[in-house]
Amino acid sequence: MSDVAWTGTPVRAHEGARDNGAESLPWGGRRERLPLKWPFAEAVDGFRRKALANPDYDPASTFVWGQMMAVGLIEALKAVEERFGEEGHNVFRKALSDVGDKIVAEMTDGVEAPADAAPNEMTSLIASWINEVCYASIEKPRVDDTGADFDIHYCPHEDVYGAFDCRVQRYYVEGMIAAARRAFGSGMFDVRFTSTIPSGSNVCHFDMFPKSNEQADEWNAYSDRLRSRALNIVNVTHEQPGAGS
Repeated sequence: MSDVAWTGTPVRAHEGARDNGAESLPWGGRRERLPLKWPFAEAVDGFRRKALANPDYDPASTFVWGQMMAVGLIEALKAVEERFGEEGHNVFRKALSDVGDKIVAEMTDGVEAPADAAPNEMTSLIASWINEVCYASIEKPRVDDTGADFDIHYCPHEDVYGAFDCRVQRYYVEGMIAAARRAFGSGMFDVRFTSTIPSGSNVCHFDMFPKSNEQADEWNAYSDRLRSRALNIVNVTHEQPGAGS
């Protein structure tokens, strides 16, 4: 197994990630508890009617198209950081956050939370919509007395992204969290990840936990630290002998 991803960044592949049971996990059923809307609904309908209904159409081609978009984002972000530094990064990050915000705002428009759903369950249900619909992933969610978490057993990016590439998806999620809190209240939990498949785990693991209004978002704070790391990489590259010559 290669230690370099398709994008050229380092990856620590875990052999167990290729056989982690994703193919046997349930998908979609728990979302019925919180009936959000599919984003891009008209386009989704067209895809189902025109492409998926065509027996000769291979949905794997849609996957390839999506990966092309995904790696294009990575390369665009790196180019912007190299050329425009922190300001460029911040503009790029806000653009992706705004897209994530718009997507979840569209999904939650006019939807009411189940009256008996506690904040940890609500956070988990919204995460299932984001994981399964927005990220086309296969998850294993858990809800306990105080919090919630989930494992991602399949992510479309797992065989394409390196560990550091996953940061670009964080910026969409920043906007998604903001939109979910506007729709269902500030009781929505904060999120942190503790492992990812490209960084050497057999699953990607995320914890969701309560956050007071006075506390900073841990998700966003970690994104800030990743920004510093990325810009440091750019600076080191520029300082190397012969760089830019």
